[in-house]
Amino acid sequence: MKIFKKIAICLGYKPKAIAKAKNPFIVYYDWGCTVNAENVWFTSFIRKNIPDLNVKLNFYGVYGKGKFVRRKIEGRKIFFSMENIDRKFTGWNWKFGDYALPYVDLSMGFGEIDNEKYLRFPLWIKYVFLPTSNQQEIVETVHRINTIHYPKTKECALIAGHDKHGTRNMIYEGLKDLLTIECAGRWKNNTRELWDTYANDKVAYLRTFKFNICPENVNTKLYVTEKIFEAFAADAIPIYYGSDNQPEPGIINPAAVIFWNPKGDNTKARDLITKLKTDELFYQDFIAQPKLLPGAADYVYDRYEKLESKIKNLLK
Repeated sequence: MKIFKKIAICLGYKPKAIAKAKNPFIVYYDWGCTVNAENVWFTSFIRKNIPDLNVKLNFYGVYGKGKFVRRKIEGRKIFFSMENIDRKFTGWNWKFGDYALPYVDLSMGFGEIDNEKYLRFPLWIKYVFLPTSNQQEIVETVHRINTIHYPKTKECALIAGHDKHGTRNMIYEGLKDLLTIECAGRWKNNTRELWDTYANDKVAYLRTFKFNICPENVNTKLYVTEKIFEAFAADAIPIYYGSDNQPEPGIINPAAVIFWNPKGDNTKARDLITKLKTDELFYQDFIAQPKLLPGAADYVYDRYEKLESKIKNLLK
């Protein structure tokens, strides 16, 4: 019975799926079964930018039945989607396809929505940039991603827990004869090195690889997660499919990415990978390209400013 109860809690079915920060005015619902409210990105962001917070902020995630976000509650309500809720077949759409806009004071996610209560705030920002960063520190982070280089001893990594929509297997099958692919996640696992040597530090592990197969779970315009950014941070060349193969225009340099075509001929991608494997000068020129474009830092800082402004407006 205890086992079933634990599973139910992790799925968000517990009647009070709540994680409270030390600040009594910050509470999280349906944020995941192992969430520590003190470690949530938004907690640190608010602590830095709104230190005198005295209005309860109720944050809602997608890891539940969607009941909590619809209930009346003291304070302000903020919804944030960590998942793709724009595609109907993902399973999230029927619960949160409206981004909970009818029920909350502020909503955030991957999509682009013209609504005063909505702010586009993709998940990758939380993975790449610290919540306490100022404008200069954001610029420095972009510069570091664009210029840092690591010695490479291995060919290709693929880290995935599942492949429900077949995006990983599509690329894996298309390249397994060309690259030695180490699968360090649960899916097709063939190595323990990520855990045993790198304590599950994904970026540190990826630093030893020339390539990283890192498609999105599912293809949806504007849906870009942390995966491609983690490859960049590790100085690994992303082999990518997702967001209609136009991930974050104006932010990501498409010339620094190898795109995989799910329906067409991938001869050009395979030829490029072969040349990168065999021509060291060509590889060095390719990896020296900026991964993030000049507008990346401005975009991220704009998200920070808008998020701070919108939260402060909720408190008036």
